[in-house]
Amino acid sequence: MSRQMLQQLPGLFRGVVRSAGLVPLASLLTVLACGCVTTAPVVENPIHVPFDDFEYVWQQTVEVVDKYFEIASENRVEGRIETHPLEGATLLEPWRGDSVELRDQLEATLQSIRRRAFVTVSATDEGYAIQVEVHKELEDLPQPAHPKAGEAVFRSDVSLARQHKVVGPVTAPQGWIHKGRDWNLESRILADLQARFGLR
Repeated sequence: MSRQMLQQLPGLFRGVVRSAGLVPLASLLTVLACGCVTTAPVVENPIHVPFDDFEYVWQQTVEVVDKYFEIASENRVEGRIETHPLEGATLLEPWRGDSVELRDQLEATLQSIRRRAFVTVSATDEGYAIQVEVHKELEDLPQPAHPKAGEAVFRSDVSLARQHKVVGPVTAPQGWIHKGRDWNLESRILADLQARFGLR
C-alpha cells in the first residue's frame, strides 16, 4: 500500500493497519474492490420451460440445484425442492458459486452468512415453470464466539451445562437473522437452468 493511500485512511484504521501488519491484506482488498466486480444477469423468475416430460425437467432442475446446495428434501407430488443451509463462500473460496459478487464474498468472510434455497416446479399450459427462492441469513450471537479482551475479568453469566430432554415439539433454531432474498444467486441458478434447457 502506498504512503499516499495509507495517509488517506482514517487515523484509527491507519494505526490498526500499520500495527497489525495488514498492509498486504489491505492492498489486496483495495485492488479487488476497485477492479473485479461481477454481476449476475437479471433473469425472469420463474422461468418457463417448454417441455412436457416432468421427469426430465425434474432431474435437470435437481442437478443444477445440487451444483450450489446440498438437497434436504425432494417432493415430486408438490414439485418442491428444499436445501440444507449452506455457509456463504468467502474470499478464500473463489471456486464456490454461492457468493456471486465480490461484496457477497467479503461479507461472508467478515460475518457468518448462510443461504437456503426453495425451488418449485409447477405445470403450465406451455410446459413447466421453475421458481427459485434463495434466502440469506446472518448469525446472531449473544456475545462474540472467541472474545480476546476481558478474559481476566469475572464473567457475569454463571450458566451450568445441563442436559435437557425435549418434551414436545422441537423449536426452530434461534440465532439467525433473516436478511431477505439473494437475488444474485437466484439469477445465477435460473441462468444455469436456462442454459441446461437450451433457452438462451
